Amino acid sequence: MGSELQIFLWLAMGAACLLSGNTLRHKHQRLAREGQMTTGTVTSVIDDSWLKVFGDQGLYQHSIRFVTADKRWISKSYTNLTDGFQSRYREGDIVDVIYNPTDPEEFIISSSASILGPTVFMLIGLGFISYSAWLVWQF
Repeated sequence: MGSELQIFLWLAMGAACLLSGNTLRHKHQRLAREGQMTTGTVTSVIDDSWLKVFGDQGLYQHSIRFVTADKRWISKSYTNLTDGFQSRYREGDIVDVIYNPTDPEEFIISSSASILGPTVFMLIGLGFISYSAWLVWQF
């Protein structure tokens, strides 16, 4: 592979990770600031990992069910990158949910680890961009 293409690919992957992480971080911050808090129940857990990176750990999809302030039931799947690295939820677990009052299907599980995924994604992006800059310097 040509060195220019390699530099471009590392830079593009870094930019994609950085932008994705930043978008997720802003969503978490917005929901934490403007959202409504309630409790929800984990109704099912699906192992959605086709690639197990760290042994048995992977990416899990949780189905969460909760009631909004105006008494609407919301049931939706929730995937969080950090769920594979933190203790994953089991069926029947009670979780704190922060949802968007105007669009209750937009929600996050409120936990100290919920901001970890976007931050890690941004750091990976910065690493890729730094590596591409190092490759330019070496070129």
